[in-house]
Amino acid sequence: MSKRVSAVLSFLALWLLSLPCAVAADTPKPELLVVYWASKDCRWCSYWESPSSGMEKRFKESREFKRITYRVVKNERLADPYTLRDFPPDIAWVYERVRRGEEKRPVVRPAWVVYLDRRRVGAFYGTKNWEEAHFPEIKWLVSEHLGK
Repeated sequence: MSKRVSAVLSFLALWLLSLPCAVAADTPKPELLVVYWASKDCRWCSYWESPSSGMEKRFKESREFKRITYRVVKNERLADPYTLRDFPPDIAWVYERVRRGEEKRPVVRPAWVVYLDRRRVGAFYGTKNWEEAHFPEIKWLVSEHLGK
């Protein structure tokens, strides 16, 4: 009888130890979304995107870029409001938040707004501090929330 109880207890212990692994395996990975806000007539947006600055290229070639979801929201003119057609379909929820007043659209462009599982965790504005502050901060957010 004691051998049978011992075997059952051993089996239960092994089963309980495997639970955290199974739960961890079923837990979806967090999504880190970077939304780039721009306008076609924005000279600083054009500069950030240009080969002469290399900023966008370095960002897109980075290790961190491969781990994030990146979307571009771009309208015709800085003076125009963003409309639903300016948003990729998979981030229409951002447009809805702005429309409902739950979030404000960036007033400075270019801008990068970072979301972790649809929760805003960062926002960066302009090209002046891209290399020294914005890009390193986005890299930090990737390592902090998605691991190394």
